[in-house]
Amino acid sequence: MSDTAPLTDFAREAMVIRLTNELRLATERLAALELEVLNSRDHAIGRATEIGELRHRLLAQAAMYERRLSEARQTHATHDVNHRAHIARLEEALVTANAATRDAQRSVANINAELARTKASFTWKLGRTMMWPVRVLKRLVRRA
Repeated sequence: MSDTAPLTDFAREAMVIRLTNELRLATERLAALELEVLNSRDHAIGRATEIGELRHRLLAQAAMYERRLSEARQTHATHDVNHRAHIARLEEALVTANAATRDAQRSVANINAELARTKASFTWKLGRTMMWPVRVLKRLVRRA
């Protein structure tokens, strides 16, 4: 054995230790990278799940809004039909009221004409003249 042989063994051992350390570091780095990949995969799965939940919630809200819109349209249609029927009844009542008003105005005109004829008659004028002293006496009694 020469002096170089132990150095070679020593160098070989150093190289083995160095390579063992590099292998351990590479294994640790590989484990860390695998952990990052798993974490990234879990994160991606979580995000995909969130997207699915949000999509489901969005579809449920859209369905609810469509149902509410449909109900509102039906309610509006029913309200519109009822409103139009009410307007028609009011218009009929207005026509009836206008006819009754015209009849009442004609009746009032006839009664006013009859009253004017009565006041213009000789009998009315005579009765008024004869009752004049009674009216004067009533006024005097009221004032006293």
